[in-house]
Amino acid sequence: MHKMLIALSILLCSYWNGAVAQDGQAADASPWSGNFGLGYLSSSGNTDDSSTTTDVSVGYAVAAWNHLFKGRAYGASKEDETTAEAYQLGWKSTYDISEFDYVFGALDWNKDRFAGFAEQFFQTLGYGRRVINTEILILNLEIGAGFAQQKPAAEFPGGPASRENGAQGNLGGNLTWNFSETAAFEQALYVFIASDNTFWESVSKVRAGLIGNAGLALSYTIKQNTDVPAGFKKTDRFTAISVDYSF
Repeated sequence: MHKMLIALSILLCSYWNGAVAQDGQAADASPWSGNFGLGYLSSSGNTDDSSTTTDVSVGYAVAAWNHLFKGRAYGASKEDETTAEAYQLGWKSTYDISEFDYVFGALDWNKDRFAGFAEQFFQTLGYGRRVINTEILILNLEIGAGFAQQKPAAEFPGGPASRENGAQGNLGGNLTWNFSETAAFEQALYVFIASDNTFWESVSKVRAGLIGNAGLALSYTIKQNTDVPAGFKKTDRFTAISVDYSF
């Protein structure tokens, strides 16, 4: 999965650079944007280990539409035995209905061999509001509803898969504070509320530019499932430091 994300990043970067060169436009005129990161991650909770982490995000904005793909993978092993392995993929499309209001559709998929839920898939339709939208400070709040499919770890990998399927509600928000020309603080919080389990994730991140499009990112992530099988912890925490390349 790490190699797939790296390959996808290189392919998208090449396509984007080629498109800009062909059109003879500046990079900031392109509808494409994105970020690729590679670094070190320390985890605690169901997995107490350090590992490598790879993440990629690619956005495409045209007229009132904005599309975002994101992916993340991390893993570690000791003495040929896997001690950490998790993947995240997401897709989100938004449509602006005014300067401050938008509607969105999102798909979020998580897989973690060592968490209380081995696999989770959330599909959401919702409404968002840009509460603050300035060059320095951006704050978006969202509410939505949809469906969730969740596979408890106790049923994975042996035996028939047991999934907890049903409706889910979604609350979310993200904050960006550009406190200098080359540095920013980002905070995201999303909650998926289902009858069998509520999953929430908080990501706090500081980004700082280094040279050109390269930068350094430090992040702290908390994930929690409220109803996990016996023997598993509800909360996992991750601290990561990575070198990022933005385009």
